[in-house]
Amino acid sequence: MTATHPQRADDQGDEPGGGEMPLRDHLVELRRRLVRCLIAIVAGFGLGFAVHSPVFDVLIAPYCDLSPGLRAASDSLADECTLQIFDVLGAFFLRLKAAAVVAVVVAAPVVAYQVWRFVTPGLRSVERKYALPFLVVSQVLFALGAVFSYFVLPRALKVLLSFAGENVTSLMGANEYLGFLLHMMIGFGVAFEVPLILITLVLMGVLGVDGLRRWRRHAIFAAFVAAAIITPTTDPLTMTLMALPIVVFYEVSVLVARLVRRRRARVGVT
Repeated sequence: MTATHPQRADDQGDEPGGGEMPLRDHLVELRRRLVRCLIAIVAGFGLGFAVHSPVFDVLIAPYCDLSPGLRAASDSLADECTLQIFDVLGAFFLRLKAAAVVAVVVAAPVVAYQVWRFVTPGLRSVERKYALPFLVVSQVLFALGAVFSYFVLPRALKVLLSFAGENVTSLMGANEYLGFLLHMMIGFGVAFEVPLILITLVLMGVLGVDGLRRWRRHAIFAAFVAAAIITPTTDPLTMTLMALPIVVFYEVSVLVARLVRRRRARVGVT
């Protein structure tokens, strides 16, 4: 029994050949790639546990930048920046979440490369041409989205915590805060991937400039709806800060589609 992937070249290697790869070798290759991904993730977690304190200081900075009235549990804590733990395992899970952030940063490039090495021999030449750039740019865009959310977060926290009024102050749980932060970072990171998908579809000929122009209004509306869902706040400024990059990237997709159409027209490709 054989798999449909072409014969795989070694890691130093050459372009894959045109034969078929036995299923057993295919599974061995998959196991090797998974082991390397696991090693990268474990190494990232180990590093995250080792540098837990500075990482958490960075993650808590948006909360500490709030005015004391929004983050203090009482007058005695008004000049301090403290988060609370409400159960015995809370400290462990808090450190685990901080380590997970480091693990994602460290392991993501390795995992993306291993995925690319595994699937590339089974792709057509046109797909193989875009596989590695797609993975690299997706990593960059996700990181940009996460960083962007980090700088938007203080505004979101200020709005959300101010809803209770002046007579109520926040007793913020450390795990709840970190969970909220990760939710924001992942949401923004995923949202920043949307333009890459559009551009990839354009380069593969699935979408064209006319279709993107026709759906522009729908796309802008969808960007603001997605921003309202992803950002857990009713603050219109935060929602707009989320939606505007998506709209700008959509316009970039339209520009890329226009350039692709001109290039194909020059070489006589429809």
